Amino acid sequence: MITKKSYDSQFSSIYISMLVNFILFGITLTIIGATLPKIIREFEWSYLAIGFVISAGSVGYFVSTFVSGILLQKFSPKQIIVTGLLIQFIGLTFFAARPLIFLNFFLNLLMGLGQGGTEVIINYAVIRIERSGQSRLMNLMHAAFSVGAIIGPLAVSRIIAYGLSWQLIYRFMALASLIMAIVFWKLPLSRLGDGEKGAKDKPKVFELLKQPLLILSFLILFLYVGTELGVSAWVAEYYVKILKTSESTGALMVSIFWVGLLMGRLALSGYRGTRQAEWVLGLSGTCTIALIFAISMGGPWLSGLGFLLAGLGFSAIYPLIIAIVGKHFKRGQGVAVGVAATGGGVGSFAFPFIMSAISNKFGLQRGFIFYISLDILMTILALGVIWQTRTMRKRIEAVEFAVK
Repeated sequence: MITKKSYDSQFSSIYISMLVNFILFGITLTIIGATLPKIIREFEWSYLAIGFVISAGSVGYFVSTFVSGILLQKFSPKQIIVTGLLIQFIGLTFFAARPLIFLNFFLNLLMGLGQGGTEVIINYAVIRIERSGQSRLMNLMHAAFSVGAIIGPLAVSRIIAYGLSWQLIYRFMALASLIMAIVFWKLPLSRLGDGEKGAKDKPKVFELLKQPLLILSFLILFLYVGTELGVSAWVAEYYVKILKTSESTGALMVSIFWVGLLMGRLALSGYRGTRQAEWVLGLSGTCTIALIFAISMGGPWLSGLGFLLAGLGFSAIYPLIIAIVGKHFKRGQGVAVGVAATGGGVGSFAFPFIMSAISNKFGLQRGFIFYISLDILMTILALGVIWQTRTMRKRIEAVEFAVK
């Protein structure tokens, strides 16, 4: 297992570059939500139309996460992440240039394909660098994502406030994606190992899919990503439509939500323990209660506090689940990470349609109630993860005792 010392000497440039790329990843994933009010009004799209376009990124993302995990058995991490960034570059270069729904669906699909490759390869790389059983580097990596998720909406807010074209943010991120593709091509990613090519003890994909802990991890990320990105995508419109604020204020609230996520992930990056499952339960309950508070308040300040606390609750669930998967599935690690991450992709694909349909028929506030119900279910599933990790821990301890 890679030690902290070997990380310091061999992996510094790789880890720092991954941090930068995850900041950019956070920006690209949240700018659509921040520009949502502008898209709806300037392109004259309905909630169903915008839900259709947003779902394209989710389709690309969940296809890419699943395929990337499997491709790690045949291709190197460098090949996969560079290809993903180049595909993302194409999508960002042309997205929202014209108000054609199907064209933007396709371009957002390309963006999602690139983002999925980034997600799997960086999570896989951090697991291989991280000390066994811990999740500090993983939490810090996803804190970098939160930094980007704050910067993106803030940049959109300033662009709108200055009267500039809001499409500029997509062009800037296209250039950044191209630069990162070049950076990763130059980096010595071979130090991470050549994916899982040539491994003699690779488990079959269907064997992994039968494991209860992996199924629970898939389901939690299915609910988590669907609700986290759903709140991020719709909070700006909630402020404009329900709380009657300006569009720039709505974009700013996306950043406030992600400030909460950043706070939580930074706080847990100092956690040295190995009981990640218990933290998942506590955070799931927190985001549920905070989201109820947010939509119960009639004013922007108290609602903003609720969304900030909801972000705090959502904060580290994803990196903690990925760390749990990496710890308990040593064989077929890349595939297991890809399968778990695919749960998030499927959730981000399915829920925009449901949210759009509910909001279209019953109003945006009812749509947020739907997200609360998903958070409640996620909290229940977190109890199952605790049970499974404790069961697996007891099995390992029993085997070690028998060997002694």
